[in-house]
Amino acid sequence: MTDNPGMARIEFGSLREAWRGEAVDFTPLLAQQLDQIGDEIGVDLLGMGQAEVATAGGRSIDIVAQTTDGPEIVVENQYGRADHDHLTRGLAYAVARGARGLVVVAEDHRDEFRAVAQYLNDMAELDTQRGIAVWLVEARAARIAGSPWAPLFTAVVAPNQFTTQVEQARRSEKALTVAEFLALCASPAIREAVQQIVERWQRHGHVLWRYPHMIGLAAKGPGKTGVRGVVTLYPDGSVLIPYGAYAGQNTGIEIAALSGPDFRQHTEAIFGSGGTASSGRTGPGWVEPSTVEPLLEFAQRVARAYATALREHV
Repeated sequence: MTDNPGMARIEFGSLREAWRGEAVDFTPLLAQQLDQIGDEIGVDLLGMGQAEVATAGGRSIDIVAQTTDGPEIVVENQYGRADHDHLTRGLAYAVARGARGLVVVAEDHRDEFRAVAQYLNDMAELDTQRGIAVWLVEARAARIAGSPWAPLFTAVVAPNQFTTQVEQARRSEKALTVAEFLALCASPAIREAVQQIVERWQRHGHVLWRYPHMIGLAAKGPGKTGVRGVVTLYPDGSVLIPYGAYAGQNTGIEIAALSGPDFRQHTEAIFGSGGTASSGRTGPGWVEPSTVEPLLEFAQRVARAYATALREHV
């Protein structure tokens, strides 16, 4: 006979019970774990967002999030039941920033707000260039047997075709040429480093993905398109490391050599960024002449792993 330890009981609580201060506790936590919301709403969000972003009039946006291919998402959060102020303020911020979507996180959403959000989503489908997708997400705290509290998110209103809308909007924007991207770089040092990286990457026969707001290094690998992202460069000198892509988030094909804890530890040692399960991002100014070699060595390692996996999946 074996001992039966039984089953632990899940305990649910209010957000205020788990994180006492909305602005000082919950919002910063949310900004650091945006991939959890992304998983719930079906959008690939970068794990780290900007919290308390200042706007005109002395107010601030709770969180500005970013999808992995560029478009911004505004996030407003509050304890208790969502009120008019957070919904209308969030919409105003999203319009002012040209964001592709608004997420309102609260513990409860009124029926009339759900109707408004659905109406806005219907209108966004009719005007994919100017429409703003709206998600209403309910949040509560949960823990097991006295463990630390964790947030649980449930989308109660969501747009039907957000992915299609974003893709259409992205395609309608003109992808930057390399020269245009270099002109946007925040400093001469960043510009010099990016130019070296791009030239050497292409010289090795690899692929360059150009977007309206960033440039991606890519290489041949297993998947529908036969090409997979390696890292993404931004004009402020920051770098995105797509751990989720390495693990097969977009292709369904995991690259084992790029998914283990040793690889993650090695990568974080290079870039100095922990990030989340799906992505890591350095601070601004990381790209400079002294980091060209480490970045290219890392990128080549990823490209070699892609090539090996591609041969195995032929």
